[in-house]
Amino acid sequence: MDLVQLGLEIKKLRKEKNWSQDDLEKYSNITKRTISKIENGFIDEVGIKKVEFILDLLGYEFCLRLKGQPKTLEELRDERN
Repeated sequence: MDLVQLGLEIKKLRKEKNWSQDDLEKYSNITKRTISKIENGFIDEVGIKKVEFILDLLGYEFCLRLKGQPKTLEELRDERN
């Protein structure tokens, strides 16, 4: 997953909770401008702690996988949903 995909995934997770960027700003104390940057793939300009905090609020966490390895059954299932 690259940074653009991560941002799009965060946006999808936010929308699944029916949260606006304003809602996420209120819950996280992270500005809407920064949230927009993350969701649009400009994560390299944002601290990793902010991304981690947003993922935590959305009920997710980072997960590392050896590059080039096939996706897990869980990852494939999540893609189908």
